[in-house]
Amino acid sequence: MFWRSFGNHVAGTGAANVPPLALALQGGGAYGAFTWGVLDRLLQEDDVFPSAISGASAGAVNAVLIAWGLLQGGREGARTALKQFWGEVGQKSMLSPMGLPGADLQFDLWTRLFSPYQFNPLNYNPLRDLLGGMVDFELLRRSGEIALFISATDVASGEPRIFRETELTLDVLMASTCLPHVSQAIEIDGRNYWDGGLSANPPVLPMVLETQCRTVLVVKLTPDEEPTVPTAAPDIMSRLRRILLNGSLQRDLAALAEMRTLLSRQTLSSGDLRRLRDLTIRQVTIDHSFFDGSNGSALSPRMDSLEKLRDAGIAAIEGVMRPVAVSA
Repeated sequence: MFWRSFGNHVAGTGAANVPPLALALQGGGAYGAFTWGVLDRLLQEDDVFPSAISGASAGAVNAVLIAWGLLQGGREGARTALKQFWGEVGQKSMLSPMGLPGADLQFDLWTRLFSPYQFNPLNYNPLRDLLGGMVDFELLRRSGEIALFISATDVASGEPRIFRETELTLDVLMASTCLPHVSQAIEIDGRNYWDGGLSANPPVLPMVLETQCRTVLVVKLTPDEEPTVPTAAPDIMSRLRRILLNGSLQRDLAALAEMRTLLSRQTLSSGDLRRLRDLTIRQVTIDHSFFDGSNGSALSPRMDSLEKLRDAGIAAIEGVMRPVAVSA
């Protein structure tokens, strides 16, 4: 069903009989629960087994969870890992002061006045404990079953650093999720890193060029369009952040489109160049309504909000997966 929806009719349902699938998962804090819904629905299809996954920030977390779950228990193992993580995030939010009325605004003001080196000198991050208890990073590094591309941003240069599956550690994942106004920079091999969404959100081009994927499914946590013009200061800043965080993905997709256009004009002898020319790219995008002020924020992961986002992700991917007519 999944591949038919992409216009590809492939005999059989085993992973060896379908085109290599790559997932590109954008970051966006608690909005990553939308990606949870997309992935949960995809994993119910027998012919879906990603050969490569790229991710930044929350997208990196989802990427690691799906890779770890697939390694441990196949598609059901991946679904269980995602459900456990987002469920625990929602439960922990109930115990957090961020769940109180007005807390989002107070926290935003606090982080504008003080750095995480001041208000969090011990650099406590509950996400570290949660993920450290769920994933055996050493075992995942050794497996090499799925190609991973996890982005972080070098604080000194502003350039993206793409960590591969053989380099994956808990620190790498914490670097990819390190919001500069919330957490202290993460040091890896003498370099300091911030959130990967600042520079490669997610890293699509490296994944396409370094793997044999023939289909890329991009899960976007920034809307394609937001019809209203923000007028309140917090709304303006939020919109600006989304525009900036979406810029690197737009650049990667534009570069791929230009490459495919140029290749389509040539007679190609290289199989890899033909793969790039014929690459299928589809997008599943979160709706702009989730960014209304009444729907919370990326730093306020209430369980009801996470479940609403998950359900929206399920509905969005089902819209992509509806069967289409395929020529005989």
